[in-house]
Amino acid sequence: MTAAGRSHGGVAVRELTSFIAAVFIGSLAGLISGHLLRSVGPAAATNVALAVGTTLTGATHARLIHGQSIPSLVPRVLVAAPLAYGVMLGVHRLLAP
Repeated sequence: MTAAGRSHGGVAVRELTSFIAAVFIGSLAGLISGHLLRSVGPAAATNVALAVGTTLTGATHARLIHGQSIPSLVPRVLVAAPLAYGVMLGVHRLLAP
C-alpha cells in the first residue's frame, strides 16, 4: 500500500471514530435532558431531547474534527438548541393533523 493510501485510511478511521464519539455524546445528552424534563410532559421532553442531542452532536463534531474551541461553541449551542426545538415544533404542527 502506498503512503497516500495509508494516510487516507488513517483519516477515514479518525473521522469515523470522531463521528461515533459525536453521536454518542449527543445521544447521551439527549437522553439526560429528556429524563430531566419528563415532568413537563412526554412530547415536550422528547422534542427538547432531540434538539439538545442534535445540537450537541454537531458541536462535538465541530470540536473533534474542526478543532473549534469550546468557548466559541457555547454561544452557538445556546442559540442552536432552542432554534432546533422551534423548528421541530413547526414541523410537527405541519405534519401532525
